[in-house]
Amino acid sequence: MKILKTLSDRFLKLFLSEVPVGACVPSNGECCSTKGKVHNCYGTCVASVGCK
Repeated sequence: MKILKTLSDRFLKLFLSEVPVGACVPSNGECCSTKGKVHNCYGTCVASVGCK
């Protein structure tokens, strides 16, 4: 069972990158070009009431 877990962890690391704790993109919290959205910690534009 331990071998299966190790293999699955290695397989996932091929596709997923690790993000260090506390690491955010520099534009975190800034308004996106899309109206009413801001950049989240990962750089994705998400809905917000703060930007117009």
